[in-house]
Amino acid sequence: MNKILLACMIAVCVLNPLSAQEITRLIDTPNAKVTGYSEYDLRFRMYSDGGVLSRMAFGVLNRVNVGFSWDLEQMIGSETIDVNEPSLNLMVRFFDGSFILPSLALGYDGQGYFFDEEADEYRQREKGVFLVGTQELFFPELEMSIGGNIYDFSEDTVYGFTSLSYVIYPVVLIGEYDNIHEKEFNRINAGIRIIITPFISVDLAGRDLGAESRDAERIIRINCRGAF
Repeated sequence: MNKILLACMIAVCVLNPLSAQEITRLIDTPNAKVTGYSEYDLRFRMYSDGGVLSRMAFGVLNRVNVGFSWDLEQMIGSETIDVNEPSLNLMVRFFDGSFILPSLALGYDGQGYFFDEEADEYRQREKGVFLVGTQELFFPELEMSIGGNIYDFSEDTVYGFTSLSYVIYPVVLIGEYDNIHEKEFNRINAGIRIIITPFISVDLAGRDLGAESRDAERIIRINCRGAF
């Protein structure tokens, strides 16, 4: 049943293409770009041990996105599929930026990575509530985003993240520094986005690069955009 649903979601992406536009998210971090009104972003992230994380965002209003994500562990392979609870995501771009000031967006992302059954939470926690700004730097197609997030309001700990992306068509170079708070748990991610068609791209990325106490992870993600 889960495989049938995944196939249907891919078919929706292919049969409802949209003209060339950027896919909003980078590797793990958001930027201040949103999906346009009556459009959707659909992403399939293939990660360790055959897991597939599906994420969809809808442009329900101008500058307002609402969506969900669904994490299926061991989706690829012969093991029993472990289905985690779907998570909500929301994003509002409230300032479009200027020549000097970055565009700004406020959002909520409930999706983490690597679910721990005993702790009943993700080992790499969700963004929770976040604020992010995005600005073009120096010359066209080079963009930088900086943001902060908080997922546990009982501790009121704020984490930071930043990213750079540079388009050399048909390739986008991406670098991230994520989960910035304690050096031991900071994460460096890097990858490339290959633009296959105006409405489909593929990400090849490495996560948690150079961490002393954790193994790096390789992921592949298929991104597509359409209209409804």
